[in-house]
Amino acid sequence: MSKKPFSRFSRTMLATTMALSVLAAPITWKDVVNAEESIKFTDVNPNYWANNIIHELANEKLVNGIGDNKFGPELELTRAQFIVMINRALNLPATEEKTPFTDLPVWAANDIAKAYAAGLVKGTTETKFDPAKTLNREEMIVMLVRAYEYHLEGKVESSETPNFKDMNQVSAWAKDFVNVAVEHGLINGKTATTLAPKDATIRAEGAAVIHKLLKSSLVSVQLLGINDFHGQINTTKMIGGKPAGGAAYLAAYLKKHEAENPENTLMVHAGDAVGASAPASALLQDEPTIEIFNALGFDVGTLGNHEFDEGVEEMKRLIFGGEHEATGEFGGADFPYVAANVVDEKTKRPILEPYTIQEVGGVKVGFIGVVYSDTPDIVIPSGVKGISFTDETEAINKYAAELKNQGIESIVVLAHNPAYSDADGKNAVGELIDIAKNADDEVDVLYAGHNHAFTNTIVDNKLIVQSYASGTAFSDIDLLINKKTGDIVKKSAEVITTFHEGVEPDTEIKAMVDAAYNKVKDQLNKVIGQAPNGISEDANEHGEVPMGNLIADSMIAQTGTDFAFMNPGGIRAAIDTGEITWEDAFTVQPFGNDLVTMDLTGAQVVELLNQQWVTGREKILQIAGLKVTYTSKDVGNGVFEGEVTTVKLPDDSDIDPAATYSVTVNNFMAGGGDGYTVLLEGKNNTVSITDLDALIKHIETLKTVDPQIENRITKVTE
Repeated sequence: MSKKPFSRFSRTMLATTMALSVLAAPITWKDVVNAEESIKFTDVNPNYWANNIIHELANEKLVNGIGDNKFGPELELTRAQFIVMINRALNLPATEEKTPFTDLPVWAANDIAKAYAAGLVKGTTETKFDPAKTLNREEMIVMLVRAYEYHLEGKVESSETPNFKDMNQVSAWAKDFVNVAVEHGLINGKTATTLAPKDATIRAEGAAVIHKLLKSSLVSVQLLGINDFHGQINTTKMIGGKPAGGAAYLAAYLKKHEAENPENTLMVHAGDAVGASAPASALLQDEPTIEIFNALGFDVGTLGNHEFDEGVEEMKRLIFGGEHEATGEFGGADFPYVAANVVDEKTKRPILEPYTIQEVGGVKVGFIGVVYSDTPDIVIPSGVKGISFTDETEAINKYAAELKNQGIESIVVLAHNPAYSDADGKNAVGELIDIAKNADDEVDVLYAGHNHAFTNTIVDNKLIVQSYASGTAFSDIDLLINKKTGDIVKKSAEVITTFHEGVEPDTEIKAMVDAAYNKVKDQLNKVIGQAPNGISEDANEHGEVPMGNLIADSMIAQTGTDFAFMNPGGIRAAIDTGEITWEDAFTVQPFGNDLVTMDLTGAQVVELLNQQWVTGREKILQIAGLKVTYTSKDVGNGVFEGEVTTVKLPDDSDIDPAATYSVTVNNFMAGGGDGYTVLLEGKNNTVSITDLDALIKHIETLKTVDPQIENRITKVTE
């Protein structure tokens, strides 16, 4: 476990000055670090010893100024002023109990009543509180320790007497309180050798001990998370015209942020860590990716749909270790994977542990994992044989209840479910947003995944985060956890892009990436053709993709069938202008799906095309050997409905519903993947070579490839 305290000064200050109640609106660390922009007392010099403490407490509304934009740091602190500070720090409960005091000012009466009911203060006489009386240091210490014991719900004993040379000046009634305050770090001496118990307390000192009181009560926990890494260990992507991503750069960022809180940081991932991977990982069974995560000290992960690409047994081998014929013995992941809603069809029990409990900074945090329940629709059927996927919300709530029964109040869900929000958190949509609304209220944080989008929002007081994909970004979530109750009392997140600019790649991880690449580089660097204009993976307004045309053509070139259909989700990359290498082709089609030929009637072909909307999402098939027109519309909440209007053969005649045609698809589609269930009715099925080999052979035959939009697919308006 990578456990981490904040080392950056501003973050340390923040972590110890938050109120102990959940604030309605999330405040980011950056907001509070820059808090002096909103409140800046003119009489607190930037070099003053308590400058940071005073301003951060003021911006958290834990202390007030004295008017005229001044704080009065050297002014004497009164009894009433200090009680107000304590009340705001501990968020004391409201009370109807009346005090016996007749001299309370209106501005402090409610705070003093709360403190009196909680047993934190007494009067100077039976009926007098003396609110304007200056506190001396020992009186302040007594109030402070009472507040400390109130928060801990019990009497605190000291084991030793401080060695200040003026301890003989401490009043007998205050000695035990002083001993506790010093031993528990609530108070420092006025000098290195003196306590000065009878000296008047100033307002800056009052702020400082409130700071220490809060520090004793809260722990700052940092979560560094990624989703949908997809084994992109040596892949660079352009984000806003600048390079980002790659395991070595991601590692540099993660290690830098981990160093900000090196004892209280956990690293997590939300599924699809492997699958659709870069060849340097994929050709080695994605073992390099797991080894890199081990080296980085990941603490917990969950499954995505791509973890099932090669079946349950291979998924478990990557997690728990085992031998593979291509790579030999592998040790597996050094961190737990959790999945609450993936169950064995026979036993109905989860195939992995549903949750794990991580202890960090003296508090326990529960992590529940859930996987996209539609995974069987988007994974080759053999990949999920023998297992089923239950409802995510039901699984979350079931195991949240178990965690609560064990006293766990801080719960994080690692969910491989889609979500999206604007940069400011508004317009949050997606399946995980709906799940969050119905999840147990003890769930504090949910990680999203699958749709490779940005998410940073609060829904139903739950923080939901997603950090794009492929290591191009990560999330830095900061939590404040009440040590006494175990509750997360504050949470905020930042999504950070892993731009290369100004960053040195991590040498340890770079060496691991290079070692993996060197094992397969001869195969990867083989030139198979030329792309004089590059080949785009982007669809036009009708859904036609140049790369999709090339792939579909390669399928017919290999099998000689009448038609070919390619699912758009299987097109994973573009190809740049210039030489096309074996690695380029692999990056486009990394799954190694077999091509399957079959016979379908014309009516079944039309039904196949209409199944592009059967899941409620629009998945426009890439085609060869025919032309198609269709209608499609968003009927609300991102659900699409569509219908094919014409299907034309190459001679521009209509497809014959009664005729039989030969068709090529990949084995994912042939097994009913993506909802294309009509393919299960195909006749005379024959398995051919892989889709990757077909693409490579096609490019090698043509030598130069320049696919274009050919109006094979046309969307028409009604």
